[in-house]
Amino acid sequence: MRLRLRLLWIIFSSFWRKHLGVLDESVLTLRVLPNDIDVLKITDDRYLALMDLGRADLAARTGLAKTIARRKWAPLATSACIRFRYPLKAFQSYELRTRIVYWDDHTFYLLQHFERNHRKVATGYVCATFLGASGPVPPQQILAELRSTAACPDKPDIVSQLQQIDALIHFQQKDAA
Repeated sequence: MRLRLRLLWIIFSSFWRKHLGVLDESVLTLRVLPNDIDVLKITDDRYLALMDLGRADLAARTGLAKTIARRKWAPLATSACIRFRYPLKAFQSYELRTRIVYWDDHTFYLLQHFERNHRKVATGYVCATFLGASGPVPPQQILAELRSTAACPDKPDIVSQLQQIDALIHFQQKDAA
């Protein structure tokens, strides 16, 4: 996480921002700062770091951050993919929208959009889990900790594709070891 000041602001501001349910959308209004850009536009790797902020906001505003701290769980993005459409340039403001679209027995699947003037400039998907002392924490346990009665949304087609890609990469990692 290379965005410590922004992260601190998100955590601090979560105390007065609206509480979110597990399936609600987090919306952060951000601005491209000089340390976000290479020569003219936001760097590709910075998008992934900014996506961490969106997930942190969602965790803080759903109450998950308190549970993570109390239980000493470690959040882990197990895989991520992003599609860029339009560049974000220095000092432009934009919104980062984050929401959970699905979960299975091991993983939460999140959709994250970068938008400027109501136009999507980049879309990313992240597979995320939490590690406890004895290994991965099942999403059902996390939801129980949050006292959430949210039903799992229908599985989007893209999640099936992400699971296939993740399985292929995992297989190749085992094969290379």
